[in-house]
Amino acid sequence: VYSSDAFQRVGKVRCTGISSFSLPSVKGVPSNTIPGQGSEGKYLLTAFVPGVKGKPARVDLLRYPDRMGRESSTLAQGEDKVNIPSGPSLASKSLFNAEEVNVRWSPRADSALLVTQTAVDNTGESYYGSTHLFLLLENDNKRPGFGTAISVPLPAEATKTSNGTVPIVGAEWITNPQISGPVPFAVISGRMPALTSLHHGVTAEPTFLFGRAHRNTVDVSPHGRFIACGGYGNLAGGMDFWDRNKGKKLSRRVMLAPANNGEANYVTIKEQSDLSVTSSSPVVGHQWSPDSRTYLVSTTSPRMNVDNGVHIYRYDGSLVDESQLPWDNASYRPDKLLCAEFVPAPFPSQEDEKSFYYYPDRPQSPPPRGIVELKGEAAKSALAKLSSQSNQLNRKSGNGSTAAPAYVPPGARKSGGGGGGAYVPPGARKGGPGRGGSSLAERMRQEREGNAANVSGIKVTKRTGPVGASSVTGGGGAGEKSKSALRREKQRMAKEKAEQEAAEAERRKKEEEAARVEANKADPEKRAKKIKKTLKQIDEIKANEKSGVDLNEDQKKKVASEESLRKELAGLGL
Repeated sequence: VYSSDAFQRVGKVRCTGISSFSLPSVKGVPSNTIPGQGSEGKYLLTAFVPGVKGKPARVDLLRYPDRMGRESSTLAQGEDKVNIPSGPSLASKSLFNAEEVNVRWSPRADSALLVTQTAVDNTGESYYGSTHLFLLLENDNKRPGFGTAISVPLPAEATKTSNGTVPIVGAEWITNPQISGPVPFAVISGRMPALTSLHHGVTAEPTFLFGRAHRNTVDVSPHGRFIACGGYGNLAGGMDFWDRNKGKKLSRRVMLAPANNGEANYVTIKEQSDLSVTSSSPVVGHQWSPDSRTYLVSTTSPRMNVDNGVHIYRYDGSLVDESQLPWDNASYRPDKLLCAEFVPAPFPSQEDEKSFYYYPDRPQSPPPRGIVELKGEAAKSALAKLSSQSNQLNRKSGNGSTAAPAYVPPGARKSGGGGGGAYVPPGARKGGPGRGGSSLAERMRQEREGNAANVSGIKVTKRTGPVGASSVTGGGGAGEKSKSALRREKQRMAKEKAEQEAAEAERRKKEEEAARVEANKADPEKRAKKIKKTLKQIDEIKANEKSGVDLNEDQKKKVASEESLRKELAGLGL
């Protein structure tokens, strides 16, 4: 360890077998100090020791200058320059499935997320190996003076592999260190479509579910208010924009062309399924602006050598028209753009000591003045018109001519009077295995999307079981119910179920009676023959009963129906 002013050695960390270490990029806000030692600065770091034969890998959480490990030491300043032994590490975690580690420090620099990964998954479930997530904390509430390492409990709603594990896709901290309480973090976990969730910064328990979708990236705005969940790289480029404070997707305003009377209008898109947006080109770079008001996505070379360009989205997911941008994306095509990033914000003014950000934290902007919002049927009509116009544009090629029609196999092409038309795969044909005009893959996709909607925008209440148990979720985020309330609810549900079963039985009885009447009208002779056969069986049952044979329930019901059957036979008039 060296000082930054004179570049003199001030300490030494001894860790046998260490292969890498990690330091936070910031000291922390507010400035970190060692408890009980005044204003002396502290600096946390992690040390990773790979596993060897018969011994698992290990990660140590260290703190300069007092907790760097028993073999470490600091150098006293002065003439003597005596080595001062350091204390034990704050925390140590053995890792049985870890070949690589990726450390993500919190904005307060007092905790870190540890993503471990193996290059090969021994279970064969994943081509990319296995992953696990841990939370390293400087302070353990149960053991003052020590840190702790927690295995992050993932929501039960995350899709598991066949062996019961949940892969980690990504994890990021909320970037604002000045929010009240512990700084939370977001995790993307499970197989695609993956589940994005928000977790408590100390207990690591999930607190909010963003839902399941094909997403692999979480970008948090600098102020920590807005969150963009994206599916980049080898995914289609879908994006969802959330307001973390309100716990819902941001509604999007769409400005309409002025009406004949010159009045300007707009409509608000609020449906959750309509708020997701998809980039028109593969996304390589992505970044929030320093003021948290816009979001940049770019396609750059050499990762992608086609369709290079930069697109800007507003915080609510609306795309800024290219005519409003000071650059021309056509000049970057096909492979002339290497990088695109926002210029960092200046440091806050020194006159305002309480200010941390140069730009203020602003919520969603109100609607512009003098513009009327369309609601009800007028809004539905306007949105339908916009959707129709968008579809027409998508069917057009770049020069305005219609795009080439989809390929149709020769055997399905129209010939003479023998039908033809668009080709339909056998599995999707009516009456085939696909049933209802959709293939098995399509129905599986619809089922996944339906399940994803069920866990979108849900607060997670306190867990009632051990770590790893199913989380209790609810739309309002209320506390767990008492035992008496659960008992009453169980009784109510049992009563409703019994009433539904009774109503269903009564409905079936009426349907059978109606069907019998219709059958009598259609073929009375056949019905009379069946009734006579049943009456003969009833006579045999009654004779057996007189001889001392016990009757079962079905036989008793048949005997009880004798009178109604004889009346029905008499009514047939045969």
